[in-house]
Amino acid sequence: MPAASAEPTLGARLRCLVAIVAIFLVFGPPVGALAFMLSIAAVAMGAKTDLASLSWIGLFALIYAAPLSYFIGAGPAAVGGLIFGIRQAFFGPVIWPVAALIGIGLGICVLVMSGHSLPSMLTDAEQPEYVPVMVATCLAATMACWAIVRRWHLPPRGVKG
Repeated sequence: MPAASAEPTLGARLRCLVAIVAIFLVFGPPVGALAFMLSIAAVAMGAKTDLASLSWIGLFALIYAAPLSYFIGAGPAAVGGLIFGIRQAFFGPVIWPVAALIGIGLGICVLVMSGHSLPSMLTDAEQPEYVPVMVATCLAATMACWAIVRRWHLPPRGVKG
């Protein structure tokens, strides 16, 4: 009698994919909004940055910016969730350096999609902090979501447990 295969079914893999995309869609935009607001505040305050002011800005971001963040952040969150979900459901876990590179890549894609060309982003003298803030925003949101789903992976296809 042949041994039962331990490989997950397609249905299990798709459930894993959908669950990961859902986590990115639910948590990514608010985390990104919080990271964006705190980064912009820290850049604007410069050396005069204090914890009390950042706390108030963080509270403001949670109350007002987080709900609105879905309008801007749902697209990048869905793309990030799909990348992580496909990888983890079909090919195994995403390690943190790869997760960080995906987050940085998403940040660069958001900037490009917002109408900035890559060379102009690197040489824009008017808003030099804009590029790092947007990349840091996507990186923070991606890493927060990755921290939630990093153990939600299935063995690669064709590998028997």
